[in-house]
Amino acid sequence: ADGLTPWCIGIESGGATGWTATDWMEDVMLRTTSPENYDAWVSNDLPFNSPEVINAMEVYGSISRNDDYVAGGADAVASIFFGDSPNGLFTTPAQCMMHRQASFIPSFFPNQGQELADGEADFFYFPAFAEGDLGKPVLGAGTLWASPNMTDATMELFNYLTTPAAHEIWMAQSGFLTPHLGVDASAYANDALRKQGEILANATTFRFDASDLMPGPIGAGAFWTEMTAFANGQDAQTTADNIQAAWDAIK
Repeated sequence: ADGLTPWCIGIESGGATGWTATDWMEDVMLRTTSPENYDAWVSNDLPFNSPEVINAMEVYGSISRNDDYVAGGADAVASIFFGDSPNGLFTTPAQCMMHRQASFIPSFFPNQGQELADGEADFFYFPAFAEGDLGKPVLGAGTLWASPNMTDATMELFNYLTTPAAHEIWMAQSGFLTPHLGVDASAYANDALRKQGEILANATTFRFDASDLMPGPIGAGAFWTEMTAFANGQDAQTTADNIQAAWDAIK
């Protein structure tokens, strides 16, 4: 209503161009269909060209391919480096009002995230459609611990790592969020991490990044390249069909 452009979006990332668009897809899938369908999509039990997936792609496209919604216009999305794409938030006048990205993105801000502490920028939970009755889904990744030698000492360490005390040590550092509901949230190093931690703790559904769970030729291959083609004007049906064809080729 005020004439400002809502979004800054960029998906260029060298040989990994397109991965940020896959993250958009994952977030939208969690907000337009069930967690069970998301899981089936990851394993390809729900084909990539199913109506649920094409719908999510078109929802994403209704934002990313709308010249009125994206700084620089839709044609620029595929060529803007993802790390530079939030910079439009900080120009004078601002080129956009919002940017969707994971919790690491402040390190790419012009002042490496000091903008959050200074109140120049803030963030909020990416909401689901109210009519979808899908709760508060959260998309993320995680850290896994493993050992080739499961000694008693190793198990003792692993058990310790499940305790609130261990998590609170990490929380006092930067770049760590915990789903542990028994921790003291005041242990987070700053207000931004605390707010992010609350989003994670309040999730009704958590799902791991889908493309990272898919076979490499899909999650780090066809999904990236076809979402780049989608950004460059390819329609959703063709994009989904091409990714499904890549799935079929490796079965």
